[in-house]
Amino acid sequence: RVAVIGGGPAGSSCALSLANAGVSDILVIEASSYSGFKVGESIPPESRMLIRSLNIDEAFLTRHHEPCYGSCSYWGSDKRGYNDFLLNPHGHGWHLDRSRFDAFLAAQAHDAGVELLTESSLSGSEPLGSTGHMLHIRCPGGVLARVHADFVVDASGRRSLFARQRGARQINSNPLICCAASLRRRNADVAFSRLTHLEAVEQGWWYVASVPGSAVVIAFATNAQIVRTMQLQKAERWYRMLRAAPHMSQLTDGIDPRDAHVRCYPVPSYCLDRLCGERWLAIGDAASAYDPITAQGIVKSLSNGIHAAQAIQSWMSGTSDALQAFAQMVRTQ
Repeated sequence: RVAVIGGGPAGSSCALSLANAGVSDILVIEASSYSGFKVGESIPPESRMLIRSLNIDEAFLTRHHEPCYGSCSYWGSDKRGYNDFLLNPHGHGWHLDRSRFDAFLAAQAHDAGVELLTESSLSGSEPLGSTGHMLHIRCPGGVLARVHADFVVDASGRRSLFARQRGARQINSNPLICCAASLRRRNADVAFSRLTHLEAVEQGWWYVASVPGSAVVIAFATNAQIVRTMQLQKAERWYRMLRAAPHMSQLTDGIDPRDAHVRCYPVPSYCLDRLCGERWLAIGDAASAYDPITAQGIVKSLSNGIHAAQAIQSWMSGTSDALQAFAQMVRTQ
């Protein structure tokens, strides 16, 4: 009845919301196995409301993600700025182990009755007018399958796989490149800051946060030309730049760089020119992406998933403009 392309926070929250509302016959098609590396990310206290609305707040708390008590930054001066959560009525936020968080959301959707197909990807699709879409799925072992879906949700991330097949295109800003690594602390018994740390330097800005498992995620956001010129994909060059950042070098002094594996990937800001069409809808990073400095990516994806599920239910009940209303909400966020 509903096929969701992508089982990240947006896709899983949409599928789970639909299942919680009584919609049956939902399939999530996820390209990964949820075991690969993902940069840890922080979510603010307000995300607690979204997690609670999915009826998974108690289960989430048992996963013991690192608490996040706010952020501090050095932005153009040596004056330290704070945005702490001390007086936030929702409590603290969290530093997430992203792979574990994504797997948790998918498992919760599966437990609610959603069918989950992992290590499978969309290779093509055909619109069938008023009867939905035919999806061509490449499954594990190279097996090809076809799925007839009454409705399709594109939650495939920045690739926007299904929406692009329907002719949508991204309207981009200047893309950033993120060069990130997850490193172990030399002494796991010594407490590391539970704030998110930011520091602007001439070539871009640094992000540092602890994640579960005695690890620290360190990321540098810049542009492609600087990555090429300074060869920041090489761990020794990346680490040399980190040591040159006055405040981050002190914060990360107890981090062991010997096992550094730097991954560089684009983090553009954009919105699709078409967010919905005949029996389909794009959500999460498939629909739009914020500049990572906002630290709102996961919150946006969860919110998109929940609101998309409501829009799909309204559309199924005969509200013809429900999908367009959702698209307008995404554009104005």
